[in-house]
Order: sequence, then C-alpha cells, then structure tokens
Amino acid sequence: MRAILDHVPAMIGYWDRNLRNCFGNNAYQTWFGIDPKVLPGMHIRDVIGEERYRLNLPFIEAALRGEEQIFERVIPDPDDATRQRHSFAHYIPDVVDGEVLGFYVLVSDVTPIKEIEAAYQASEARYRAVLMDQTELISRFSRDGRFVFVNEVYCRFFGKTESELLGQRWQPVVFAADLPMIESQLAEMSPDKPLVTIENRVYSGTGELRWMQFVNRGFYGPDGQLLEVQSIGRDITDRKNAEGALRRTHEEMEQRVVERTEQLRNLAIEATLSEERERLAIARDLHDELGQLLHVAKIKLDTLAKSLSPEQRESVVELDALLADASRQVRSLTSQLTPHVLRNLGLPAALRWLCGEMQNHYALQLDCQVDDLPAGVELSPAQESILFRGVRELLFNVFKHAGTPCARVSLNYAAGTLSIVVEDKGVGMLAAAADMRFASSGFGLLSIRERLAYLGGSMVMESGAGAGMKVLLRMPLLASANK
Repeated sequence: MRAILDHVPAMIGYWDRNLRNCFGNNAYQTWFGIDPKVLPGMHIRDVIGEERYRLNLPFIEAALRGEEQIFERVIPDPDDATRQRHSFAHYIPDVVDGEVLGFYVLVSDVTPIKEIEAAYQASEARYRAVLMDQTELISRFSRDGRFVFVNEVYCRFFGKTESELLGQRWQPVVFAADLPMIESQLAEMSPDKPLVTIENRVYSGTGELRWMQFVNRGFYGPDGQLLEVQSIGRDITDRKNAEGALRRTHEEMEQRVVERTEQLRNLAIEATLSEERERLAIARDLHDELGQLLHVAKIKLDTLAKSLSPEQRESVVELDALLADASRQVRSLTSQLTPHVLRNLGLPAALRWLCGEMQNHYALQLDCQVDDLPAGVELSPAQESILFRGVRELLFNVFKHAGTPCARVSLNYAAGTLSIVVEDKGVGMLAAAADMRFASSGFGLLSIRERLAYLGGSMVMESGAGAGMKVLLRMPLLASANK
C-alpha cells in the first residue's frame, strides 16, 4: 500500500487532532521539499509554512469539527519560487465513535487545468474584443487576393459596400509605390511564419492618402498550402506625421549639436592657443626684462666686488649667489611657461624633457617610455599644448598626493589614436575621491578634461584605495582635429 501511495502524484497525508503528521507520501518531497521519512511528528505549520498555515487554518479548524473541506491554493515550487502550482485540496475528517481523531489530506495538482482555463479566457476576451469593439478594419482574402470577408468599419473607411468589395482584389486601394513592398512581404508568409505586419499608404473613400498598419495572418491547409489571409488594419497617419515631425526635429537638433560642438571645439582651440601666446609673452618678458636686469645686477656686483676689501667681498659673494639662483629660477619658470622643446621638437621630446625636469627639481623617479611618433603623424599646436599641460598636472598630482616618488609615463600611437598613460603605485583612492582630488587641483585638470572632450579626446581615471592611480589621456589624430 505504501508503494502505491508513494507513486501517486497527489499529496496524501494524515494529521492528528494536535496537527502532528502521522503519514505522508513521497509527493511531500516534490511539493514542499520535505523527505517523507522525517515527516511523521512534524507540525503542519512547519510543513506548509507560516503564511499558508494562517490561510488554511479556517479549513483545518472546520475539518477538526468534523466538516469536510474543499478549497484551492497556489503553492510555489520549493526549487523555483517563480513556478507556481495550483492545488485542489480536500480535507476529510477521521471520525471514530463520534470523535474527530484527525483528518486525511488529499491535494491534487490542477495547474494544467488552470492554464487551459486562463488560455480559454484570454482567447475568449480577444474574440469578444474583435467582435464587440469593431474599431479596426478587418478583412479576409483568398490566396489570389480577392476579398471573401470585410467588416463594416472596412467598408466605411473605403467608402464601399460589402457587395462592392467581395470578390474584388485588395491592390487597387493601395498607393502604387508601396505595392511591390507589400507583395514582397506577403510572399514571405509561410506556415512557420504566418504573421506579417506591414505599414503602407492607401487611398480612403474620400481620396485622401492615409497611412495604415495591417497585421496579416495566413491560414494554411494540412498540405501547407495557403488558404486565406486575414488582415486587421488601423489608421496610423497621425503617428506617422508625428514620427516625421520628430525625425525632422531630431535632425535639426543633431545639426545644432554638431554646430555647437564645432563652436566649442574652436573655442577650446582658441583658448588653448591664446593661453600659449600669453605664456610666451610672459616668458619673453621674464627673459628679456627681469632676466636681463638680474644679469646686469650681477655684472655690477662683480665690478663692485673688485673695489672692496676681502672682508666686504664675503657679503658680496652671498649676494652674487642669490642673484645666480634668481636667474636660474627665472630660466626655469620661463621653460615651464613655454618650453622651447615643445614648440621646436614636438610633444614626445617635450614629454621626455618634462620627465627630466620633474626628476631634477622634484626628485620624482620616472620611467619615461616615450618614443617619437611615426612619420607623417602630427599634432596641432592645440593638441600638443593640452596633452603636455595634462601630463604636467598629473605629475604634480603624483608629487603632491601619491605618497610615492615612483611613476611611469608612456606614449603609444595606434589606429589613429594617441594614448598617454601616467600611473603610480601610490596610496590611490576611490573613484569619487579621485574626482575630488582632481577638482582640488584647481582649474588645470578640469579644464584639460573639457578641452580634450571638445577635440574628441578623453581622460579616464582608474584607482582604488591602496591600488595606485592610472590616468589615460586619449586623442584621435584626425585631419580635422588640427584645423
């Protein structure tokens, strides 16, 4: 008997009046994931769960009063909560000498029946919508294109009576230019692809050209031959007009974006070049005026020293050293403002010079992997300036924030794009903090990021707490980029 019950797909069990299990077949494993061997003695709440226990409690109490209970319940699959079983439960009281000792449970899976009911209800709803609403153009035509059915809406739209349309072909109402496209798409209909949706233009009964959407479904015989096509159409003229207006607006906006982007790009180039001109002017003033003044002061101090006693010359020597240091500072500042190597030899040479300057003046230990660009590859002055200033700002960031003197600068050119990487193995930081660090560095990096973007380039940061910082500068070297 146990073997028979264990092979029954329905749950069969017995619960005493204290709601402790006395028997359960193998279906409990399938329904609730509980081994029937451990089921005896378990409280029904622990088997079916607290929520279902509260829902089932009225039926349980009624069964313990001796009243047979029948109800339905949805039970999720224990292995996949997205799957639901529709159950039909039957509680049968166990009455002996007028006393209820417990109750039998029989729970059957009625999911297939429920699915059939749902499908039937959905089908009926669709059928009623077609018949009752009657808002769409419905027609059926044979495989030679002749109407065998048209509804009233179809007749009203085309200004024809049913008798005028039946037996006639559908092609005459179609805008002639759309006819080849329609026939081509209908030809793709097959038993494996019976549904074809087509949007085309037609002439209404008033002669107005309207856009229509037709959902065409083919019906086939057992031999695979097309019998009829049912077509359901709706007027989409307003939608098409709106799409056309939206498309024109989109095209206008795209053109404006292109124009605005070009304006911003030109402004970025002009701003960069203006800054370079200002730097050059300041550097010339420093060199031609302040530098010359310091040089003249040093000459006069040397002349004065010759007429002084040895004791007095000691102070003059100190002043001479200060003037020499000031002259070096002026030369260094002049080089930083507008490196001659950048103007005369190009970006790769300027980056190698910059690495040397950062090593000499800031004690950075730099691995400079910068080779010359391939022959024929050139950068505009604006591109060179933005990239050079960007690398310089990044190296100062390493000096001020990284917590390590070691960094690497590399330059690579491939597929029309120049890539420069500045990275260190310092303290690093999270992405949000990296943005804060760059923001706190002042106008420099934020401005460079924007100008890179205007020229089609980008600046990407990669970092993490304790993982160092890596910044990638990319610049496409297009023919239009340096114009």
